[in-house]
Amino acid sequence: MIRFKTIVGSVILFVCICSLNGCSGNNNAQLVKDFYNQLNHSNYFELSEFIGDSITITEGDYNMNYSKNDYYKFFQWDSVFNPKYEILAIKEIENKVEISISKTCTRIEFLNRKPLVSKEIIEIKNQKISKIKNIEMDSDFNLWNTKRTQMVTWIKKNHPELDGFIYDQTRTGAQNYLKAITLYKKSNN
Repeated sequence: MIRFKTIVGSVILFVCICSLNGCSGNNNAQLVKDFYNQLNHSNYFELSEFIGDSITITEGDYNMNYSKNDYYKFFQWDSVFNPKYEILAIKEIENKVEISISKTCTRIEFLNRKPLVSKEIIEIKNQKISKIKNIEMDSDFNLWNTKRTQMVTWIKKNHPELDGFIYDQTRTGAQNYLKAITLYKKSNN
């Protein structure tokens, strides 16, 4: 009997908390903060709770549409580089959140020498992130492209077993990318 009361009490508490959260309105900014917090902790299980059945990531004219499964594969690739995000500014606008964010990771540090700072519009549907649109990015793309091209060319010549790593957006591809960075750096020291 005590166990039944405990279960019923827990269910009632859960329903009350859910009701209170629903009555207080959407807190899309908090949802976005929680999403980036889980990215920082490389915790896909928790992170997946903040996205819908699909998510679109837009950079310029390029749209990447991911199912949850596909996003998990991208997440695995990205997490190998140990990314860290810092929210610089955040503002809610209806069902969207405008955010300014700094991202650094092993790959970005090598190619750009400084964090990428971007401005993004994040769309929320049914209290889930459905789209992340990068509208502005501060980066030295000339440096980025030069370093990437030099590394890819050097790897192709000196370590052909890693050739193609740049196009492989799987966990293994990211691990090969890290190997390529390490080998290339050693060759230039």
